[in-house]
Amino acid sequence: MTKPIIVGITGNEKEMPAMSGIRYDAVSRHLSEGVKEAGGVPIIIPVGTPELAKTYISMIDKLILSGGQNVDPRYYGESRAIDCNDYNLERDEFEFALVKEALAQKKPIFAVCRGMQLLNVALGGTLNQEVKNHWQSEYQGTHHEITVVKDSRVSRLLKNGSRINSIHRQSVKHLAPDLKATAHDPRDGTIEAYEGKNGAPLLGLQWHPELLLENKNSQSQKLFNYLVNEL
Repeated sequence: MTKPIIVGITGNEKEMPAMSGIRYDAVSRHLSEGVKEAGGVPIIIPVGTPELAKTYISMIDKLILSGGQNVDPRYYGESRAIDCNDYNLERDEFEFALVKEALAQKKPIFAVCRGMQLLNVALGGTLNQEVKNHWQSEYQGTHHEITVVKDSRVSRLLKNGSRINSIHRQSVKHLAPDLKATAHDPRDGTIEAYEGKNGAPLLGLQWHPELLLENKNSQSQKLFNYLVNEL
């Protein structure tokens, strides 16, 4: 019997109902569905302390860094330049520890939206603290096209000109040295995808492919198939 591929998905925290003081571990179920459809076994990793990172990474085969809050700019040498309180320092510290341990254990990382931004910062990159015209009015559907770099990993999975969603207010500014950009927004050059150099098992997407899983043969499902079976 083939050993199942265990994919750890970083969780967030959410107060439900609002103002109740009751906090839940939360993450988009669509991420788990994409992993399961690809034949993997998803496990949600709740926000914890950095000391737990080694244990969690040892339990899994691959890691998904999910979306959520802004990454605190202190991690890339800046102060907060926007009027926003959408940060979670505890989550930042924990996920930076997960990234460090995943790299040490040579476990692949698939990073989505905030996750893409955090991984870039973890590897020495910086972020734009505010970008315009990148938050679509509805969570469903797509927002704009992307240009895809030829012969990249993304080009094997998505066609040049593919449409993606856009649900982010920050973006990659300076790309980390160990990463290379593989897709851009043709409107303003925003980096929409990157991969690790020299075959490193790292793939970052600025959009949310899990919200575009229309069918088993969709381009978005191919991304999850690649994560589980090839990355």
